[in-house]
Amino acid sequence: MNNEQLTRRLEALERRMNAEQPSGTLPPGGPLRVVIVSGCLPPGEPLWGAAGSHEWLRGPGEDLDAFADRAAAAAREAGEPLLVIGGLPSSSAQHEVAMAAYDAWLLTDDGVPPEETGWIRPRGFA
Repeated sequence: MNNEQLTRRLEALERRMNAEQPSGTLPPGGPLRVVIVSGCLPPGEPLWGAAGSHEWLRGPGEDLDAFADRAAAAAREAGEPLLVIGGLPSSSAQHEVAMAAYDAWLLTDDGVPPEETGWIRPRGFA
């Protein structure tokens, strides 16, 4: 999945989560606002969610949509008005998850930077 596809998927997920709030289940003061942050550390997909003093970690192999639904349901139950999914790690548990995902991502990297397609090689260089 490229960055553009991930961005579209995350925007659609955020819109759906903010729109799917049945009446009678809203926390005091209004609906739960869900913000999804991506692209912070490789692999770029959100790996945790935080609302107030609560945090939820995405399980190994857990689909992003399933995790987002699980975290949103828990945040609503806790009466939190804002859920942030993703972002930079702010706790030791988030840091551990981020480093494990980064280490796994490094194993998929061949060490060669991507070739820039718009660059023209100067004459005389092989």
